[in-house]
Amino acid sequence: MKLQTTVSALAVTTALAAAGLSIAPGVASAGSADVSARPGAPGKPKIVKVTSNDKKVSVSDARFRPGVTEFRVPKTAHRNTSIIVFETDNISRLFKKFGEAAGGGAGSADAMKTVDRIATFYGGGGEGSRWQVKLSKGSYYVAGDNDNFTTIKVSGDRRGANMAKPDSEIWTTKENQFETSGPLAGKWVSFTNHSREIHFLAGDHVAGGTTAKDVRQGLKSPKQPNWIRKGGFHFDIQSPGIKTVHMQDVKSYRYLLLCWMPSEEQDGVPHAMMGMWHLVEGK
Repeated sequence: MKLQTTVSALAVTTALAAAGLSIAPGVASAGSADVSARPGAPGKPKIVKVTSNDKKVSVSDARFRPGVTEFRVPKTAHRNTSIIVFETDNISRLFKKFGEAAGGGAGSADAMKTVDRIATFYGGGGEGSRWQVKLSKGSYYVAGDNDNFTTIKVSGDRRGANMAKPDSEIWTTKENQFETSGPLAGKWVSFTNHSREIHFLAGDHVAGGTTAKDVRQGLKSPKQPNWIRKGGFHFDIQSPGIKTVHMQDVKSYRYLLLCWMPSEEQDGVPHAMMGMWHLVEGK
């Protein structure tokens, strides 16, 4: 079964690993604006627009106060990649270890554990996406196509703002499984990582009659199942303890929720292959 939804510059290596392939991350380039911290509108999330191309990532504001931040992605260079936000003290080591983890084979699980230890991921999305997350004081990377990235600095007093109230909720359990509050509905959907590992969420639109047996058989096949349909969604990688809320136009489809991140327990095995998937209805 092939990954159909949008994937980030880091998560693309996971999809290739699931197919028995691997790639090495490229050399990143950085840049950020040196401006004073801006407060954002009182009582509302700070809005940061992110665009990317093959050469750089640009943000509408690179310095602002902590609190709820809403990232909006009006444009990316490629339709099948997305923007991600993360913290790390060693970005070169992070990319190296992520490549080792996604490559599979001996030592890949230990490499994934290292990724989890040296970085915190705050979600992401593809072109047209919007998501909200609480950011504390610190320096963050905003990464896009071809491993290009820029930095943002969060400092000063916390802003008083709440995340959008979700119409439906998705979360991961401590056992690395997906659960939902019921059928999915728009316009805001929350995704909370309660597990011990990093996850992302691929929400594939599937045929209405798709069963658990179909999914199990599809995961065993290198071919794309004939029950996959257009119109899915994707919430990008998120660390344990992080909650995001995404603006998502959920349709009255059946969705298959999957995570293709490499396991921290078994070398070379993506989470979906270990049973991390869930069929749910949209309304």
